[in-house]
Amino acid sequence: MQAHADAIDATNGATAEPITRGRLRHSDRAGDRWVRPEGLELLGQVQDSGLLRPMYLVRRTDDQVVQLSQLLYLTLSEVERGRSAADVAGRVSEAYGRVLTPEGFARLATTQLEPLGLVHREGSPAPTSPPRARPLLALTFKGTLLPEHAVVRVAGPLRPLFWPPVVALAVVGLVALDLVLALVGDFWAAVTQLFVTPTLALVMVGVLVLAAVVHEVGHATACRYGGARPGAIGVGIYLVFPAFYTDVTDSYRLDRRGRLRTDLGGLYFNVLTALALGGLFLATGQGLVLLILIVLQVQMLQQLVPVVRFDGYYVLADLAGVPDLFARVGPVLRSLRPGHPPDPRVTELRPRSRRLVTGWVLLVVPVLAAGLVWLVWALPEFVDRARMGLDLQRSVIETAWPARDWPMLALAVLSMVLICLPLLGIAVLFWRAITGGVRLVSRRRRRDDTTPTSHRLMEDLSVAATQRQLAQGRDAPAQQRPPPRPPSAADFTDAAMLAPAPAVPTLGWRRTLYQVSGRRVNLGPGARERRIEELQERLRTPIEGARRVTVMSRKGGVGKTTMTLALGSTFALQRGDRVVAVDANPDAGNLAHRVAVPRDRTITDVLRDAEDITSYASLRGYTAQAPESRLEVLASDDDPRIGMALGRTDYHRLLGLLDRYYNLIVLDTGTGILDSANQGLLTEADQLVLVLGPGLDGGRAAALTLDWLDEHDFGALVRRAVVVINGVRDGADVPVDPMRRHFERRCNRVLIVPWDPALENGAQTDLSVLRPRTRDSLLQVAAAVAETFHDSGARP
Repeated sequence: MQAHADAIDATNGATAEPITRGRLRHSDRAGDRWVRPEGLELLGQVQDSGLLRPMYLVRRTDDQVVQLSQLLYLTLSEVERGRSAADVAGRVSEAYGRVLTPEGFARLATTQLEPLGLVHREGSPAPTSPPRARPLLALTFKGTLLPEHAVVRVAGPLRPLFWPPVVALAVVGLVALDLVLALVGDFWAAVTQLFVTPTLALVMVGVLVLAAVVHEVGHATACRYGGARPGAIGVGIYLVFPAFYTDVTDSYRLDRRGRLRTDLGGLYFNVLTALALGGLFLATGQGLVLLILIVLQVQMLQQLVPVVRFDGYYVLADLAGVPDLFARVGPVLRSLRPGHPPDPRVTELRPRSRRLVTGWVLLVVPVLAAGLVWLVWALPEFVDRARMGLDLQRSVIETAWPARDWPMLALAVLSMVLICLPLLGIAVLFWRAITGGVRLVSRRRRRDDTTPTSHRLMEDLSVAATQRQLAQGRDAPAQQRPPPRPPSAADFTDAAMLAPAPAVPTLGWRRTLYQVSGRRVNLGPGARERRIEELQERLRTPIEGARRVTVMSRKGGVGKTTMTLALGSTFALQRGDRVVAVDANPDAGNLAHRVAVPRDRTITDVLRDAEDITSYASLRGYTAQAPESRLEVLASDDDPRIGMALGRTDYHRLLGLLDRYYNLIVLDTGTGILDSANQGLLTEADQLVLVLGPGLDGGRAAALTLDWLDEHDFGALVRRAVVVINGVRDGADVPVDPMRRHFERRCNRVLIVPWDPALENGAQTDLSVLRPRTRDSLLQVAAAVAETFHDSGARP
């Protein structure tokens, strides 16, 4: 079997945003110089990856492979001895297209690269025990059989065997050989010969072991033929059996075709071995050779099973473009739960890869679960039969030793070893399952303990400060201690008098169980509900004064008005602020028709009566209100007979008036960026939301819009912008991935909103009828916009 070094996944370890705010810890100083450990190898980008984002691999000196995001890989590649943090940050900024500050580089090095053992400070020793991956169903007790240099030397001269005409001829030859064996081979006579002379089993085992080594040489040769460098050939325990392996991690450099050739290279060399054995059988007629040939082909079929880490598993992984399928089992199962959004480790897969991985999980989980149940159930019988087998082989040894029957002694000893190895493998399997479960539980607890909300973090800091003050007070002289404060009504707080109420689930089966049990069984909120709560907390970022959010698009029909409605409704539902959505489309927009029956008053009426509007109550008479969200909407004139559209000065007056009475103003603009009114709205905006469709023409128009904004002094607005790729259909062949990468390099956030049939009719829209995926994605858009509310910088 082949073996890729299982990668530690750090692709989500850093965002594209430079870390420039906040106080640096002493360990994050931008003046430190960093170096890579000697021998660390940059493997480069994985070709034909099934992930939406580019994936890069690095191999440490301990042969552990680490999977990195593009930003982390670029940062690591620029770290060299003698380079300062400013020099590295400048080189990364130039290569990545976004500004990375020296402080941001220091934070990446300290929090991401150093813990993985990929960098260390200049002058300090390299880490001696960095973390390693602990994959499911991996080889154990591994040992080297042939070192890397010997494997490369052996594989080099054998590369011509992978010339396509030779491969085709070998496959045709195997088919012809099997047809001949079906006609002339006598299987039962061969079995009888083995039973009559049991010591022939030693020869059979020896030939099959040699064929297994040839199988591994096939993997190494295929890897070498494609242009990668194979590693060592070794032996270990897989599940409960001994197995050979070849390190072909370097094949990640190859494209999908090269990796598939490496995956199947071992089976191809088994084909060549079968042809040699077939020729030997036809020449000698030995039944033992026929048995070896049959067992060898059965093992070849076994290698194609994708349930465990045989060759078929790696073939499927490379077809999907996903390095470790077992790492996706948990995320896929969590994503299949009704009412829960897909796990990020599922949504990061391309549609084709997602379907392949999901189908594989649905196959492998029941099979492995059934196998584990059977193993537990049959374990007592298995141990009893093993004990009986050992007793039998001991009696064989006692009989063969006085007669000095060396072949029989060797067969008995080999049989005892083969009996003991599965027992050892079962023990290791159960031990790894138990320790893996313990690590999973402890890791989740640590994650819960080390990722508190801002409120809990402030509580923890407050408690620590109080304890420190108490300790200082205990050691201080009595005359320096402050007098105790007498109790007062200020002590009667909810936190001091009441125990914190347990979190109650409000969604899914947990909520049903809580209600059916009479509120006695409380499992707490599920993962989806916790994610929603986190988004809602971000969405409620406080605002000082008023905030203006401009929603725009260069193309019509991409859902710009829908996005304005969604943002305004979400803010109105989740925040305690006054929120108004303004239809600022000079070409008779329809925003007011999407939320309620519009009033007969419009922006023009507000401007005409501006001097008479002196309170919120008087302004409220000009706006319509959505019944479910309480979002207010100020309509534009939709009469086609209007002879004069509003201009830049008019909208400036309007926004000045709305600032007095509303905290959040969401502006639905027209599609013409050269229009005076739209340029005025951009000048007045605090935040830009750019909406585009999933097609290439929409992406190109949006990119040109950003170019125009950069050229006309709106660069700060572009960097804070939230880009929404709207109406993406599942399985559609659209270039969403390259579009997202393009805009991520230019803007603050890029989010995808799936297509939803409830948004197609263009009539009044109630967000409660949207699919859960759509509601969650719109909540993410609103939270991304709200994240900029703390930035009180001047408008462009």
